[in-house]
Amino acid sequence: MSVVVALFGTFFKISLLCIGGGYNMIPLMQEEMAARGWLDADGFMQVLALSEVTPGPVAVNLATFAGYRTAGLAGAAAATAGVVLPGMLILVAVGGAVARWREHPAVRAAMRGVMLVLVAMLATTAVRMALALPPLGGAATAVRWGVAGVWTVLFAERIFTPVWGLAAAVPVGFLLAAMG
Repeated sequence: MSVVVALFGTFFKISLLCIGGGYNMIPLMQEEMAARGWLDADGFMQVLALSEVTPGPVAVNLATFAGYRTAGLAGAAAATAGVVLPGMLILVAVGGAVARWREHPAVRAAMRGVMLVLVAMLATTAVRMALALPPLGGAATAVRWGVAGVWTVLFAERIFTPVWGLAAAVPVGFLLAAMG
């Protein structure tokens, strides 16, 4: 099987099996890319960082960039189609029924349970991403975690927007590089 076909199949499977959006796909994407030898941990983190700063859904951006790094333009197209197609097909198939039944008490109760799992999945993704950061050592490690803690509070309190956070990340990255 060609790499392009494998990219499509891999990202189709990931998108079909992951509930809750792009951030919940990240650990499975990383695992699949590493298992197939397409991207190592450092390459994946680079693609993830690029996906975060590029406008658009993170899962689509990640699939596109990972596909491109793996197999050029054809890989980018295959991975993007693979990650987008399952959601589109499901939306077309069940979208009308969900709209009609969303106010039903049983559906609302089920969604409350699903939301709890989604929060846990997002938290797990955040922890896995944090643990996958390259080690810095010394004071740079303390500064990194201090900055992450401050940014978390600023984002949670809506003092910082993602645009400001990403803009501030560049000088912080240079500072950490100089320290480490």
